[in-house]
Amino acid sequence: MKKVRASVPAKVILFGEHFVVYGTRALATAIDRRLTVDVTARAKSGYHVTIENIPTFGLELDLEARKGADQTIQPYKDYGSAAQALSYVTGAIEYLEERYGIGDEGVHVAITSGIPLSAGLGSSAATCVATVAALTEYFGVRNDLERIRSDAHAVELRVQGAASPIDTAIATHGGYVLVEQGAVQHVQLPELRLLVGCMGSISLSMDTAKAGDLSLKTKALIAGVRARKEQFPAFFEAVCNAAEELTTEAIQALEADDAVKLGTLLNSNHGLLDAIGVVPRRLSSLVKSAQSLGALGAKVTGAGGSDELGGIGSVLVLPGRHEEQIRAAMELEGALVMPVRTGGEGLKVETSG
Repeated sequence: MKKVRASVPAKVILFGEHFVVYGTRALATAIDRRLTVDVTARAKSGYHVTIENIPTFGLELDLEARKGADQTIQPYKDYGSAAQALSYVTGAIEYLEERYGIGDEGVHVAITSGIPLSAGLGSSAATCVATVAALTEYFGVRNDLERIRSDAHAVELRVQGAASPIDTAIATHGGYVLVEQGAVQHVQLPELRLLVGCMGSISLSMDTAKAGDLSLKTKALIAGVRARKEQFPAFFEAVCNAAEELTTEAIQALEADDAVKLGTLLNSNHGLLDAIGVVPRRLSSLVKSAQSLGALGAKVTGAGGSDELGGIGSVLVLPGRHEEQIRAAMELEGALVMPVRTGGEGLKVETSG
């Protein structure tokens, strides 16, 4: 029996999130937490999806039955957290049917994820890239890496209404990327060992928000930053200039293997994010705990959050010699803590049978 497996990494933004919207550079990297999509044949026609750790009750995706008057697949509102992951799978299937005419033969799609949802680690982009790669390979569509990235980004845009090119670039190509005014440049930098601590809807559980809800929360955060820029333009320009300088210095610190300097830069970047209002109390507490126990550096990563929007998100920590103590303290505060390595491999596709 033919089987296609596609595996992709999660991502973290090291420097420049939020400020990249206003023309500064951002530095992001793949981490060694991965999501896998397996595609195999099944006896019945149509698509059947299972997602590890999300109970989908053997849900079968009957695309024709789910299509509304505008011929788009209707959201799966009754399946709790499954709706978030399923929205990207159904979005990919719908997109690939339209673009490439992939078949309607019986297909089983199995998703296994080690990437927490709602944590700013690129789980939606990972789902899109892996699903697009696995299905196009299964149905014999000739797709290179850049086409897969472009198709996956289009799917993410369709589902969310907005999407960063950073996430799909990392999921597809891995490594490190430097982003400036929408252009993505791949850069060679050495590996780091970090701790990532996730708060809020940190696991694939039934209370996880739907993709549209998460997109609205991110948009609300971005709008809040824009309001601060308009209220304090001179201050905001100075903060953006500082963020740009931090990214430049961080690349130099990574190239020189200067962990102490890099940690100081991470702390400084966190201070800038706090200044523009995207650090909720729960994440701030994690950062302070890590710093008080001797971490070289710590910061919020990704969109961050706010107390009004639930305070969910992630922090990354350069632990230095105190990794175990820092990890234990973060876990006591309710965080899911993951040791990770940066700069890893991107999309991998394997075919058997």
